[in-house]
Amino acid sequence: MILSIRSLRVLFALSVCFFAFTSLHAQVQATAPVTILPQYEERWDIYGGFAASHFNPGAGRNVQAIWLNGWNGDATVWVKQVFGVEFSARGFYGTIIVPPNNLGISKSNMSEHLFLVGPNFRMLRRDNYAAGFHVLMGAANGSFDQGFKGTGVQPYQLTIYNNKVAYGMAVGGWLDYNLNPRWAVRVTTDWQPTHYGYMTQNEFAGTVGVVYKIGHLK
Repeated sequence: MILSIRSLRVLFALSVCFFAFTSLHAQVQATAPVTILPQYEERWDIYGGFAASHFNPGAGRNVQAIWLNGWNGDATVWVKQVFGVEFSARGFYGTIIVPPNNLGISKSNMSEHLFLVGPNFRMLRRDNYAAGFHVLMGAANGSFDQGFKGTGVQPYQLTIYNNKVAYGMAVGGWLDYNLNPRWAVRVTTDWQPTHYGYMTQNEFAGTVGVVYKIGHLK
């Protein structure tokens, strides 16, 4: 799945506005009875899907930002219909365009894997759709030298980041379309900052996939 950075930013901005509106609406309707729908009585959400992110693999001015494609797997345990704890694993893969150098290296394959955990809030629940947001924190493992391993060249010599396990985070919103009480299609957009090379990278990510709901809230 190839997404544009402008599309991701627009989706992210729309998500923020949408969730702000639904949060305000929920406060206004706070005295109304809570609707109990069978599609939101599950204990676990299990999610899998295709993912893409927009990432700059180096601090140098000549290092191009690139698109990474991969996968996203999540599991959310719901404590209540409106609150749960999410565990997320993500893998992204792509090719770095290495700036001109005298070492004879023009490109390098790279990978990034993130392992994150944090609260997940389901702010809006309807028969056919639901929406919410999450704040996830954890680790990001970046490998940037896959195209020149064994050559003795270090990534920093090419002005790209050295291999590192760094801090990672994901803040964003999601939208589910319910196919039935057990299955849904989900779209998620995230601001996904990482911290390679003692710097913060403003990575943006998106994923589309399916949710399977299991168990039952007591």
